Amino acid sequence: MTKNTFYLDMDGVVADWESAAAEFLGRPMRDPDTLTHYRNTVEEWAKIKTQTRFYRDLPLMPRVAELVHLARQYRDTLGWELLFLTAVPAKDDIHWAFYDKVMWAQEHFPDIAVHFGPHSYDKCKHCKAGDILVDDRPDNCSQWRDAGGIAFKVNANDLGSVLDLIAADLRVRVDLKNQRDIALDLV
Repeated sequence: MTKNTFYLDMDGVVADWESAAAEFLGRPMRDPDTLTHYRNTVEEWAKIKTQTRFYRDLPLMPRVAELVHLARQYRDTLGWELLFLTAVPAKDDIHWAFYDKVMWAQEHFPDIAVHFGPHSYDKCKHCKAGDILVDDRPDNCSQWRDAGGIAFKVNANDLGSVLDLIAADLRVRVDLKNQRDIALDLV
């Protein structure tokens, strides 16, 4: 039996890309486009691209410790695999993005390996039926669901919206596992 995987996106889920971009650009982030999630103009993105090591020192998202704790419970209690599933810019125009994302993850969460889409639109290719993705992009979440997975969408750079949903899902899965274990013990 193939084990399921719990995937965590990085930017906007565990790494606070928006705060770093807002600080660098000197302005608060705009509301996202509801379909694409883009918040930066072409000119702003060109400015961000000048920071070739932008991804290396992103701050942690608020409440990320709670999210990662829940994700680790899928791994440790249910036997799931736990991975980061992230993407690099669509035009591969920040050359250190791959390396710096891995270095960032090793610094903050050395027990979670990093996998790449490699691009955002490729993430759904990693989905097996029942796999979970936590992501902040609506298109990634809908494509993940279309591929047979479960997607939890982070809204407005706030993990609070998904923590309760993930905790509830985890409780149901742990309860079912415990019931199966008891049933097996009775046989």
